[in-house]
Amino acid sequence: MTFFPSGTLHGAPRYPGTHPHTGAGAATSGVMEMLVRECLRSAPVTVPPECTLEEAAQLMGRHGVGSLLVMNGGRLSGIVTDRDVAVRGMGAGKAADAHVSAVMTTDPVTIQGSEDIFGALKTFQAQRVRRLPVLEDDELAGIISVDDLLVTLVLELGAVVSPVARELLDPS
Repeated sequence: MTFFPSGTLHGAPRYPGTHPHTGAGAATSGVMEMLVRECLRSAPVTVPPECTLEEAAQLMGRHGVGSLLVMNGGRLSGIVTDRDVAVRGMGAGKAADAHVSAVMTTDPVTIQGSEDIFGALKTFQAQRVRRLPVLEDDELAGIISVDDLLVTLVLELGAVVSPVARELLDPS
């Protein structure tokens, strides 16, 4: 197995069924790459800008997510996180019935689902964000977090290392 600076693995076995909808990553000239869309685990939870802070907090709890994507007229207009609700909202004295538009990050940085995951890592670092809405062309496909990316990388690494570890433990 050879590691290339572009973030692809050459000759590495893929973890079968990495993503329930797309399966293994795309193969290009014998080099395997993993795409951002393969890291998506569930449909994004979206709200309108008029959603209240209380409703946003309840939705995050119900869906087990730390952020909501704010849609306005079918267009992604912002992202609101649990921290936004707690610090910029309630912690700053806003009422529970204040709208998420008052605390959200407008025009969030996005990434295409066709982007390689190492491109996503570079975007996370360069933009200093922990979550990226994922688009397929202009359509919202989901959201990926730094944690999602790390879990995917650990699973991939486990799939690569597992056969080697078995051979080392039982060389017969």
